[in-house]
Amino acid sequence: MQDPVRLVWSLTQSGLGTTLTASGSSGAWNSGSVPGGEPVQNQRTPVDLRWADDFWLSVCVQTVTGSSPSLQAQLNLFDDQGNLLTYLTGTTPFLAPAALTGEGAAVAFGGRHGGGSSGSYFVAPEWGQVAWKITGTTPVFAGTEIALYAR
Repeated sequence: MQDPVRLVWSLTQSGLGTTLTASGSSGAWNSGSVPGGEPVQNQRTPVDLRWADDFWLSVCVQTVTGSSPSLQAQLNLFDDQGNLLTYLTGTTPFLAPAALTGEGAAVAFGGRHGGGSSGSYFVAPEWGQVAWKITGTTPVFAGTEIALYAR
């Protein structure tokens, strides 16, 4: 039997709001720990990837304003010391949907079983981060949902 798909992190459930005007992330590494040495968790700190092999990152936007707006989301990874790893090789993110410059949606998938291209195969460590970069002049991305699913 296949493991069920589960929502690992969601912008709407994070408390960060769904109108984005600046770059941000699900949170930085938290050096505090609980018994067993695991990072302290809350809804905005490292994303728990311990029980998953494959990932699906989606970005949906309802309204976009501003001049030359762009929203790029990606999955970053933390090593066991909290070092942020943003790229698989060179400048290729581990997991990044196409940038959105207007209303719409984009998805990317990958992990241990890949996602259709050789660059989408990776084994994730225990903790990750969902991050987004916004560029343009006075960009506003309203009604935004960024979600990371895993199996």
